[in-house]
Amino acid sequence: MQEAVQRMDSHKSLRVVRTQTIGECWLRCIRNVLDYGERHHDQDVELLEVLGLALEIERPAESDPIIDAYSDKTVLARTLAKFAKGASMPDRPFTYGERIYDMMGVDQFEWIVSRLERMRETKSATIGLLIPGSSSPNLPCLTTIDVKIRKDNLDLQFFFRSQNIFGRQYANLAALARLQFDLAMRCGAAPGMLRGYVASAHIYEFDLEEAHRISRGDMLRISDKYYSSGPASVRSQA
Repeated sequence: MQEAVQRMDSHKSLRVVRTQTIGECWLRCIRNVLDYGERHHDQDVELLEVLGLALEIERPAESDPIIDAYSDKTVLARTLAKFAKGASMPDRPFTYGERIYDMMGVDQFEWIVSRLERMRETKSATIGLLIPGSSSPNLPCLTTIDVKIRKDNLDLQFFFRSQNIFGRQYANLAALARLQFDLAMRCGAAPGMLRGYVASAHIYEFDLEEAHRISRGDMLRISDKYYSSGPASVRSQA
C-alpha cells in the first residue's frame, strides 16, 4: 500500500530535468513524458501528458549534435524562421518574431536591451507574448520570456503553457538559444543558463512509437506528423 502511494505521488510531483545541452534536455524530457505521462486528449487525438515540467540547461547552443542527428530539418528551419525579426507566415495566425519584435507596435527585443542597459541588475526585463482578451483559438504556446544578467552571464527563462515535446521542443529550444545569444551579444554579456517551465508537456499518440525508439537509443531521422495527424482543427488548416 505504501509503495502504491509513493508511486502515485511520484507521478503527481513536479518533474525537473537538468542537463548540459539542449539535445540532452530533449531526450530526457521525452523519457519523462513516456515514464510519467498520463493519458489525455487534444480534441480527437490522444496523448501522454505531464503537468509541470521544469528545465535547466547549462550550456545552451543553437547548434547541437543530438538535434542535428534526429531532428526534422524542415521543422527546425521553420521554427528558427518563426522567431526571426520580420517573420510573417501567411499560413500561420502569428509568428513569435511578430510577438517579440512588433508586439502591438513595440519592439520587445529592444525594450529588453534598453531595460538592461539602464539597470544591468534589473529583475524586470520580462515580456509577454499573449494579447490580453484575445478570442483566437490559436494562442502562443510560449507566453513569457524573462532575462537576467548575473555575474556577466545572461540567463533566459521561459514559460510554455503547452509544448509538443517530441515534435517541437528541440526546435523551440534551439530558437530560444539563438534569441539568448543575440541578447547576450547586444548587452555585452556571455550566454548563461536557459531555464523554463512547461505547464503541459505532452507527446501525441502518433509519435509514441518513434519516441520509444529514440529513448531506446535507436538512430532515426524523425518526420513531423503534426499537420497530417494532429487535432482536427490543425488538420483542417493543413
